[in-house]
Amino acid sequence: MKNKMKKPMSASVTEEKKEDACQCKKDGCHCGEECHCGEGCFCGCHGGCDCKKMMVKSGVTLFSAIIIAGAILTAGTDFIGSCGKSQSAKAPRAGLTNAIIQDYIQKNPKVILDSVDAYYKKQQKGTTAAQPKAPQKADKALIDEIVNDKTNYVLGNPNGKYIIIEFFDYGCGWCKKTNQELWAAINTPEGKNIRWILIDTPIFGDASRLVSQYVLAAGKQGKFKEMHHAVVTSGARPNEAKLKEIAKGLGLDVKKLEADAKGEEIKKKLDHSAEYAKKLRFGGVPYLIVNGNINPGALIGDRLKEAVKESNK
Repeated sequence: MKNKMKKPMSASVTEEKKEDACQCKKDGCHCGEECHCGEGCFCGCHGGCDCKKMMVKSGVTLFSAIIIAGAILTAGTDFIGSCGKSQSAKAPRAGLTNAIIQDYIQKNPKVILDSVDAYYKKQQKGTTAAQPKAPQKADKALIDEIVNDKTNYVLGNPNGKYIIIEFFDYGCGWCKKTNQELWAAINTPEGKNIRWILIDTPIFGDASRLVSQYVLAAGKQGKFKEMHHAVVTSGARPNEAKLKEIAKGLGLDVKKLEADAKGEEIKKKLDHSAEYAKKLRFGGVPYLIVNGNINPGALIGDRLKEAVKESNK
């Protein structure tokens, strides 16, 4: 008899064949001590069996699919936590725990930003087709609550009748684009009627939350506007050393800034902002309410031009 030689798995093997080839998927992975799949081999099997090579790519895809929800878990907020509960209830694979998600995100923060960036690029391409004929209205009572909340910072015309409320994260690329274009818009004669209310919602973990803390702390020294714009135009999301450098350049008392940033007052402010987000039940940033209408996604380009035009009617 001729010996049957196993052919190496090629990159073109279908997912169905990959699953069939995984010998431990039925009983859970027992190949390695660190494997915590539970029922169903999907994490990459740290023990070195064949399914490690075959499943690792699908594992990354899985994490990409849940990356935004995972970012919320890392941030310690739960305003889209219902998605997490739903995922847990429906997922047949018990090994996908919050701890695994958090560990992956903390070790691979760039994946979060890349995933969100790719999502919004796709969204922007399909903007025309995706826009509903009649815009969805935000709850007026909630808008009034936000507008009347004196702890919220306002840029542009503080008495403007055309109100834009923005929920954002300093680590979000599309938030930065929105902030930069809105900044330009409110500094033109055409944007003189815009009241821009900014709500910090740092969903991308502790690094984003730290930036929000420092920018809000700058507000306690009367320089929220300057600190906000300096951070938005600084390039990559600044770390603490860079934040202090920016603050020093703006003439801020850096020691007071650090103390205020890590104080209870700003912690409560960020928690309160998260409550607004929870009430709106949105699933990501940037998220804007433009003249009472919900605008999920970036407000840039033609969308922003149209808003500026409407603000003068």
